[in-house]
Amino acid sequence: AILASDGNAGSHVEVSLMLDTTGSMGGSKMVDLKAAASDLVDIVVWDDQSNFTSRIALAPFSRYVNVGTTYFNTVTGNTASGNADQRTCVKERSTSDRYTDAAPGSGNYFNRYTGGGTCQPTSTIMPLSSDKLALKNHINAMPTTGMTAGHLGTAWAWYLVSPKWDAVWPTGSKPHAYSMMTENSDPNSSAQPGDQDFKPKLYKITVLMTDGVYNQKYSGSSSTVQARAICDESKASGVTVYTVGFQIGVGSEPDVTMQQCATSSSHYYNASSGEALKQAFRDIAIKISDLRISE
Repeated sequence: AILASDGNAGSHVEVSLMLDTTGSMGGSKMVDLKAAASDLVDIVVWDDQSNFTSRIALAPFSRYVNVGTTYFNTVTGNTASGNADQRTCVKERSTSDRYTDAAPGSGNYFNRYTGGGTCQPTSTIMPLSSDKLALKNHINAMPTTGMTAGHLGTAWAWYLVSPKWDAVWPTGSKPHAYSMMTENSDPNSSAQPGDQDFKPKLYKITVLMTDGVYNQKYSGSSSTVQARAICDESKASGVTVYTVGFQIGVGSEPDVTMQQCATSSSHYYNASSGEALKQAFRDIAIKISDLRISE
C-alpha cells in the first residue's frame, strides 16, 4: 500500500499540531520532536491540492501562546507596539467562552502578556498551510523555554481548525465549515454519518503533544482542568483528537489528561523514547492519510 499523496484521498484534511516547546523539552527531546513533526508533515500533506486539500497548522506553546504581530490586535483588541516580542503572547480568556471556539471580539478578547523580558514561547502559531517547506522550517526553528500552559496549546490547536475563526485567518488558511464533516465525499453515495461505508468530505484533527505536567495558568481552574474541558468541547464539535505523551509516567497526571483528551484509547500514545515518539507521529500520520493499494 502507498499513501494517497497524489491528492486522491477523497476527503479534505485539516490537522493542527500542538507542540510542547517548554524548557523540559530541551536537547535531544526537541531534536526528536522536530524530526517526528516534520515526518508527519511529509506524510499528511499530499502534492496535488487541486481536488481535496490536506493542510497542517502549528500551535507551539510553553508559558503562553505567541500569536505574533499579525493576529495580536484581532485576538486581544490591543496594538502590538514597542517591543513586539513582549506583547504578542496571550493567556486564556476569562469570559464564558473560556472553553469554546467562539471567535474573539469585543467583550470576548484574550488576555495579553504584560510581563517583562521576552515572552515565551518566541515561536508563533502558524495557520493551516499545505506548504511543506514553510511548515518544516517553522518546526525546525522552534527553541525551548518556559513552563507548561497546556490548556493554552490545547485551545489554540482547536482555534486553528475552527471555522468560527474564519475572519481571523488569511485566505488559504481558512478552515472549512463543520457541516462538511457530516457530508458524504461521494455525491452518488446514500451513506449517512454512522454508516460503515460513510466517508465524510472533511476531517478535522488535532494532535496534542506534551512531556510534562500542565503547571501554568492565569485565571480560572488549573491548566489540567481547563485542558480537559477544552478537549471535551472540541470533540463535541466533531474534531478528532490524537494525544502523544513523551516520557511521562503511566498513571501520572499528564498521562491521565492525555488519555481523557484523546478521542479513544487508540488515539493515545505514550512514547518512552525518541524513536517511540517518531513512530507515534508516523502512526498518526498514516492513520490520517488514506491508504490505497498499489500494483
